[in-house]
Amino acid sequence: MQHKKGKKLNSFTLTELLTALAIIGVCAVLLISLVIPCVRKAKLESQLVSFFIRINSALRTSYAESGIVATLPRKDYTYKENKDWLENNILPYIHYKKIEKCNDPNIYRRNAACVEMHNGTLFEFVVDNNGADFLYFPHGKWFNIEDIHSAGNNVFAFQFSKRLIKNSDKKIVSQLTIDPYTMNWDGTMSDLYNDPVYGCTKGTKKFFCAKIIELNGWKIPKEYPVR
Repeated sequence: MQHKKGKKLNSFTLTELLTALAIIGVCAVLLISLVIPCVRKAKLESQLVSFFIRINSALRTSYAESGIVATLPRKDYTYKENKDWLENNILPYIHYKKIEKCNDPNIYRRNAACVEMHNGTLFEFVVDNNGADFLYFPHGKWFNIEDIHSAGNNVFAFQFSKRLIKNSDKKIVSQLTIDPYTMNWDGTMSDLYNDPVYGCTKGTKKFFCAKIIELNGWKIPKEYPVR
């Protein structure tokens, strides 16, 4: 009886297997290095638009319930005045863990009220002679907005402003809103980047960075200078 010889099976050597695994590992590292920044960017964009919507929704709800337009005198508020304003106009309508006097050394101004949100993000609120500022900290850690390495990445500036809207009677009225910081902005995109004090570029306070992201549909543009 004749037996057919089986075909010889090809096999990989240990060296070939290790080489293949090494190549796969390098590809995985490269893929992760590309994916992680995209995920972080998307998360930051989501946090910024969420804060913007929630804080303005709270302000509108407060107005709808009280019938009183929130106004702010042009003066420096004490911590108690900052805290009282938030507790009357914002905090009843958002989810937050606590409000306290800002004692962290990174905080911009000592009389500010600091709020920790339920989602782990933070914001600082203070009223002064120029109006009121909200500084938003999406990463859940206090940073000094005067630190040129933090502004536009770890902390974003918002302010009170007025917008013309149609009310329920279809009349044009002025409504107080909370918008990205634009004090002394000349209205051009160039100024948002190049203003020597607030422009979103290296070596400045970068207060205008949030406005750039808002104008881009709350998406960080490709030319955004802060990474």
